[in-house]
This record gives sequence, C-alpha cells and structure tokens, in this order.
Amino acid sequence: MSLATIATAWCAYQAAQWDGEQAFLLNESSAAGRQATLWSSLANQRRMMDGVIFMNWVGAVGAANDSLADFYEQRFRAELEVAVDAWLATDPLDNPDAPPHPFVMEDYRISEDTVAARHADEAAARVLAARQVDGHSDEYVLLTVVFASVLFFGGIGTKFSSAQVRKTILGFGTLILVSAAAALLTFPVSHG
Repeated sequence: MSLATIATAWCAYQAAQWDGEQAFLLNESSAAGRQATLWSSLANQRRMMDGVIFMNWVGAVGAANDSLADFYEQRFRAELEVAVDAWLATDPLDNPDAPPHPFVMEDYRISEDTVAARHADEAAARVLAARQVDGHSDEYVLLTVVFASVLFFGGIGTKFSSAQVRKTILGFGTLILVSAAAALLTFPVSHG
C-alpha cells in the first residue's frame, strides 16, 4: 500500500506539472496570436494606404496632371512600385485579360503579412503542444485514480473475515498496482 501511496502522490504531482506546462504554452499561444493580429492590422493599414495612393495616382494620370502623378508615384512603397510596374507591363488599358489592378498580382506583397502568418503559425503550434501536454496531464490524473483504487482495495480487503475474500481482493489490488506501475513507466516525466 505504501507503493500505491507514493505512486498516487507522484502521479498527482506530475499532473500538476503538466498542467503548469500547458498554462505556459497557452499563454505563449495567446501572445503569438496577439502579435499575429497586430501585424495583420499593420498589413491592412499598408494595403489601405497603398490603395489610396494608387487611386490618387490613377486619378492624376487620368487627368494628365504629371506633377501630381509624380508626387504620388514618389510615395509608392517599393513593393507597390514593383506591383504597379508589373501591372502596367500587362497593358491594362488595351489588354482585356490584364488584371483589374496591381493588388491582385503576385508581385504585390506586404511584408507584414509574412510576419503575421509566422506569428499565427507559432500560436497554432503552441496550442497543439498544449493539447499534447494536456493529454499527459489527463493520463497522470487517470493513474492517480487507479493507484487510489489500489489503496481502497488494500484497505477494504482487511475488513473481510473470509481469508479467501481477503486474498482475492488483495490479489486484485496487487494486479491493478502492477499494471498501473507498468503503465507509469511508459509515461513522460515533466521536469517543469
């Protein structure tokens, strides 16, 4: 029974350790998710500003106001300039198959989108890791209950007057103890 008591305490301790690791992973996931949202918002702001500058440039070009068109073109971000040049190369005024604008072309990129995606991937990875850690915690909780049942059988077995009943109950408890101890040896240990 003392082995079952020690094993019960160990399993409860490990379950708590894994729960702590899960909490840290979920916090890290949340932080990465906030970063993904921040960078995604920054990317959307860039996209809007690019759209405003591009539309004003188109208006200035359409009005044949070269100085105003140059003014807006000088404010193109490098990524926007590359996309506009690629779009103009498709001859959008005469080519009916040309993209409607440069923002749908592969040449148009926003670096903040890449950063946002990296943080979103990190958040997803942390959630996955937290789920795995939660599984370890659940396994240890289950073994805690199993070892506690060994204590129950060990305690109740002594209360029967029949030697055959006592041996059967104690034998059943011993079988559970050995099986649970074998399972325990296969479980990962948290050093948290």
